[in-house]
Amino acid sequence: MTSSSNNPGKNQPTRRHALRAGAGLVAAGVLNGVPRNSASAQDASTFYPPVKPGIEPRGAKVPLYKAACVQSRAAETFDSSGTFLPEVLKQNVDHFCNLVRRGADEHGVRLMSFPEFGLQIPSSRISAAQWVPGTITADGPEVEQIGKAAQDASAFVAFNAIERIEKFPGRYFLAGMIVGPSGDLALNYRKMTSLTTKSRPGDLLTAWLDHFGEESLFPVADTEIGRLACVIAADMYVPEVMRGMILNGAEVISNPTASGTLPDDHNFDVPIVTTMARRVRAYENLAYVLLSNLGPVGADAKPPFGRRQPSEIIDFKGNMLTATQTGGEEFAVATIDIDALRRTRTSLGGQNTLASFQASLYRPNYESADFAPIDTHIDAPLSSTEEHNETMRQTISDLVERGVLVPPGV
Repeated sequence: MTSSSNNPGKNQPTRRHALRAGAGLVAAGVLNGVPRNSASAQDASTFYPPVKPGIEPRGAKVPLYKAACVQSRAAETFDSSGTFLPEVLKQNVDHFCNLVRRGADEHGVRLMSFPEFGLQIPSSRISAAQWVPGTITADGPEVEQIGKAAQDASAFVAFNAIERIEKFPGRYFLAGMIVGPSGDLALNYRKMTSLTTKSRPGDLLTAWLDHFGEESLFPVADTEIGRLACVIAADMYVPEVMRGMILNGAEVISNPTASGTLPDDHNFDVPIVTTMARRVRAYENLAYVLLSNLGPVGADAKPPFGRRQPSEIIDFKGNMLTATQTGGEEFAVATIDIDALRRTRTSLGGQNTLASFQASLYRPNYESADFAPIDTHIDAPLSSTEEHNETMRQTISDLVERGVLVPPGV
């Protein structure tokens, strides 16, 4: 659907229509006068060697399409004292929606992945009580506005929001949301890892499951461009989180993140271990990963500044297809080939890691494993990270007592 503001005339094709009919000339840098600000886009699918089919093709084939990691800038939505600035959140949402429309107009993309803290970010560390006024809800005006932009762009948009859930007052959650071309919310995942003052589903699991059900833990959206999921930042370092999505059929994983900055003289051609972890997750699960990192923070932030690891799109073989070239606001665009992924996932041979995954071998170990407890903060939200530390001390002592961990020597 195209909004009236983007439609110059009833019978005149829009620039978006021309791009889709034309072979991605803007992404290739052929058309002049259109701001590019993106890494080089693929114009065709990566070559994947033929595989031996394990099943006859059936159903509709998903055409090739372009996806983008949008390395967007964000202005701080809290002042130095931790007071929420609603007018800045509005500015961020407006800018965010403009980037969604640009992604479609300038690059012809059908899937966009935005960074962690792309909408709400403090200027310094703040408490849970300070976070709560700056949260949004899944059915609130901000998500509705982003959904309208996705509708205008005829695209799926994945992003991180700091979410408030009325059922659980006084808490904030890091949500991974995906809105579709209909403008509706297609998926909402809440971050499961990292020990901060946010609430994780596991911190109040019994109450969480009573309210949302088990399907809320590893949600997957079955769409016309493939089965989409979202895994936030450091969740990607825990193999079980992404594998949970894969067991529910996920094919393309958005991974919003906001990594720390690196020194100006860092060699960005050499991936750091956190980026390699994403490539391993893609390889072992035969899934695309869209690592979308945060761009400049602050209204006046401009390169050069301490850069974060580049945003990049990783294919289901663990190959980097494209990456951002600077620390600034930028699009990294690549072609997604869902049919090639599905051929590999339904093929015969050792490359099919999913069909040869003997889950029953590992089930007894997981069922008997007793590590970090759940429901540790079911009665009240966290007030400080020291509460996590106390739980960890108890967990470590228990693991040492049972002989699972061995303490260092004197």
